[in-house]
Amino acid sequence: MTIFEKITAAMTDHATTIQPALCTRCRTPKSDCALCADRCPAGAITLSGAGPEIGPDCLDCGVCYAVCPTGVFDRKQGGDEEIIAGMGRLAGKESCRISCRRGDGDADLLVPCLGRLTEVLLLHPLHLSPQIRLEIAQPTCEECPMAKSVSLFGDLLARVGHLYDLVGADRKRLSVARIPLGPLRNGAAEGTGSRREFLGAVREKAAEVMTSALPPPSENESGAVAAGRERSVNRKRAALLDSLRALAEKPEGKLVSIPASESVTATLAINHRCTACGACAAVCPVGALAQEKTATAITIFFQPALCANCGICARICRPGAIEKKEAVAPITLLDLEGVELFSATRQECRICRLDFVGEGVDGICPLCMDRHRRQQNALKNLFETKEL
Repeated sequence: MTIFEKITAAMTDHATTIQPALCTRCRTPKSDCALCADRCPAGAITLSGAGPEIGPDCLDCGVCYAVCPTGVFDRKQGGDEEIIAGMGRLAGKESCRISCRRGDGDADLLVPCLGRLTEVLLLHPLHLSPQIRLEIAQPTCEECPMAKSVSLFGDLLARVGHLYDLVGADRKRLSVARIPLGPLRNGAAEGTGSRREFLGAVREKAAEVMTSALPPPSENESGAVAAGRERSVNRKRAALLDSLRALAEKPEGKLVSIPASESVTATLAINHRCTACGACAAVCPVGALAQEKTATAITIFFQPALCANCGICARICRPGAIEKKEAVAPITLLDLEGVELFSATRQECRICRLDFVGEGVDGICPLCMDRHRRQQNALKNLFETKEL
């Protein structure tokens, strides 16, 4: 990388970083997830088979971090951990008012947009005060330039309501009040200052980079390693699980079911059509599905606590063996061990030499049989077309 390229990269650097291995688009072309791009107020995110990319128009608002269920985005500054650290002043308080930087009124916590809020941020005040009440002061978002960033705000509140039930908190402690839309407050978004301030920041950044742009003689810049598909840790989910487990001291009797569309996890089942191809475990971005093999059996395990409810496992399952249930029990988020979804006798296909389970034909796996049928049908259609 040249000095100019280093300066350019540093000057367009963002507080948000990307972990492509956690993106369903990176793991399979069958994924059409576009939550981050659809909600980005600046239109700065582009999507490809390599995952999302952040362009120079990024406002560093963190909405992409909040809406991504698999934790693809992380924050170098302004992450949930940093916001939570600032919540310490709420200890012992009876109320907490949360608003965005366009909200016309006082607030204990300001975020760039209400679309930046996450489940953890709305759960953490419960750790600080046993009876604290949270009021979200929501302006008339439909009049705001960042309106599309808050389009899933209602879904967030529904999920948080169920999590409140799980930890035994009265969901009435979380309320929403409508307020007028005001002018941008301090720190609302990058790039809102004057041209002079912008140029000054550019000069300062350029000077900083120039001092470190030349590598030491021992630095090797020729062996850049492409990003692999090894899974990263979904730190966003890990923080949520830590919060839930700390709050849910007595989860007994909370085996209620909620709609899957309002859950941060899913309930899965695997039917008899499973061939144990392992595609579901390989594609799952967060490692919620795992396949284990012994000399005689193949078993598939599922950890609901890790599942992000993205549904990509069911989408890529060719035989349609994975079923997503319409109802979910939130208490499964507290299960550290997971469950066994499927187990069957292990066989080896004499054609592809891959392991499979279920009913084969003369030692041939169902996938090879299906491939053979499709090839035969294609040949049949070809000859019928020529005869016409």
